[in-house]
Amino acid sequence: MSEEQIALDPPGRWTTAAGFAGSSAHREAVKRLLSSYRAVPTGETVRLAKRTSNLFRERARTRTPGLDVSGLTGVLDVDPVAMTADVAGMCTYEDLIAATLPFGLSPLVVPQLKTITIGGALTGLGIESASFRNGLVHESVLEFDVLTGAGEIVTARPDGPHADLFEGFPNSYGSLGYATRVRIRLEKVARYVALRHLRFTSLPELQQAIATISASGRHDGAPVDYLDGVVFSATESYLTLGTGTDEPGPTSDYQGQQIYYRSIQHRQFDRLTIADYLWRWDTDWFWCSRAFGAQQPLIRQFWPRRLRRSSFYWKLVALDRRFGVGDRLERRAGRPPMERVVQDVEIPVEGTADFLSWFLESVPIEPIWLCPLRTRSVPGVPPTVWPLYTLDPDQTYVNVGFWSAVPARPGAPEGETNRRIEDRVGAAHGRKSLYSDSYYTAEAFAELYGGREYARLKSRYDPDGRLLGMYAKTVERR
Repeated sequence: MSEEQIALDPPGRWTTAAGFAGSSAHREAVKRLLSSYRAVPTGETVRLAKRTSNLFRERARTRTPGLDVSGLTGVLDVDPVAMTADVAGMCTYEDLIAATLPFGLSPLVVPQLKTITIGGALTGLGIESASFRNGLVHESVLEFDVLTGAGEIVTARPDGPHADLFEGFPNSYGSLGYATRVRIRLEKVARYVALRHLRFTSLPELQQAIATISASGRHDGAPVDYLDGVVFSATESYLTLGTGTDEPGPTSDYQGQQIYYRSIQHRQFDRLTIADYLWRWDTDWFWCSRAFGAQQPLIRQFWPRRLRRSSFYWKLVALDRRFGVGDRLERRAGRPPMERVVQDVEIPVEGTADFLSWFLESVPIEPIWLCPLRTRSVPGVPPTVWPLYTLDPDQTYVNVGFWSAVPARPGAPEGETNRRIEDRVGAAHGRKSLYSDSYYTAEAFAELYGGREYARLKSRYDPDGRLLGMYAKTVERR
């Protein structure tokens, strides 16, 4: 099957996916993107002109014009028969879910925050409570178009001339290119999700339950469609088991005065619409809204409902960074500055209890989010090896998420707590996501994140180094 080629002036070339020529608006958006790429002076680093971000690492300021992605934000097509969707690379999951739920469909994995983009989740990894059965976001991707560092737009699929880019794009964080269109699998979902919160007073018992439920997909004879957990302390933790259902009944609302994560401690059973379930963590940014006072009843009463969402809290964080409000308050109180500890790590399930015990004893952060995952498998099809974030296909992992700050020890090296966590994750044979601060040496980084294959991909798709390298972006914060 031949691919349609849209002729553009060099150095841009758009090779569309077979069977998808794209709407005229999308084609024009891609042309603007390529024009903005050509407008970046030779020798200057190419970056996105993007107003919002879900990254938690500082980035160097630049005056170089960014790439125009303003037109790459929509849902291009939903095919309810094939159960696929074509979306522009900067489309948010909020917009995608709004387009798929009327068909009773959802992406196989829907990251927790509404403004995460499909392209961002593909190149930076994405996970949620369906990951114990559906893997990571990139494992539900069928193909995608990429603007490479060489200024060409190519289509990457599991086979064909760009199969290496298909496998190497996940976890590359925009250092190989930017997705302009992504085709993803969808799955049928029920109208509601019935929840059961299981309490544990022992971390080893919690670990065993995660392993058993992840492997079987069942608990007490009932199917489990969604699985995640919260650790409040070494003696109080919960697994939340979600089962899709079309049976009508009353549902809870956690976008108003009630707070979802607190309900886990007080309710054994619950019920949400599928939309409210998918966005249950966004309203309070998991539990991080408490840092802004948004969980105090009086403040919450007057906090506009439309501003109870992660994207607004992120704006408050950006203002704090810009003006250093938090550090100033700490200095006035005679306290040391705070070290930001915002991380997601994957730990083999067998080491989860040990890691959590160490963390709770060593790092003053709670609660902690848990999300079991296994790489997605298709019967009769060999598992894909994702070289920049390799996980054992026979292993169950637990994503451990913790997002807060701790007092920096006077005279300690920068990122002392984060460095200790990195060492502990390595000792547990785990992996760490790179959306936040990292402190690896270049040698250790290359060993962990497919350095040899990455170098080969970089030389093929960004031979002139127009895009910042992965280490430069994620560790050196350039």
